[in-house]
Amino acid sequence: MTSFFQINALLRFFIELVTLMIITFLGLSKYKLPVGLLLGILVPIIVYVVWATYMAPLSPHRAGLLGRIAIEIIIFGWCDYLLITQISVRLGIMYGVVVGLNAIVAHIGDGLEEGHL
Repeated sequence: MTSFFQINALLRFFIELVTLMIITFLGLSKYKLPVGLLLGILVPIIVYVVWATYMAPLSPHRAGLLGRIAIEIIIFGWCDYLLITQISVRLGIMYGVVVGLNAIVAHIGDGLEEGHL
């Protein structure tokens, strides 16, 4: 069963990278200059720093379970909102389902690893 959670962790890493690429692409292509630069360059950097500081498994400042869930809802939810409003509702729903299922499995795996479940 641990190989399942390891594969899910790899998928989660790719979801994180895709999320940063989506935010960057939509910021630079769908918005005009001041907002586009903010969304396309500054926001992905902020998301990366927050993720590396509070979400990374080996981070000394890793947030607790509820904090990680809140951060995920903010980051992935905002990316999903951008997808739905700027590209396609269908694509946004698919992204949301994949991210949601992945998050559930990841938190179950974390709970098993830490001995909470």
